[in-house]
Amino acid sequence: MGDDHTCNMGGVSMILINMFNEMVREQKDVRYIPQIKKNLISVGALEAQGLEFTGGDGVLKVLKVLKGSMVMLKGVGCNNLN
Repeated sequence: MGDDHTCNMGGVSMILINMFNEMVREQKDVRYIPQIKKNLISVGALEAQGLEFTGGDGVLKVLKVLKGSMVMLKGVGCNNLN
């Protein structure tokens, strides 16, 4: 948590994410932690699903690479955060 204390997980579920291109993506095995007030995405968990990352100019893209690349998620930096 950044200060060495722990939080209890409230559950694991599936969520729907509204994508930047107006598509809706299903994300499985999402952990709900009531004490966390902001949404966080684990890079390690996405990598375990076979996704790759690219970035530059303040934009981070999460890609699914099969035959070509498809942008799955896109984060635009704000106050030095993506």
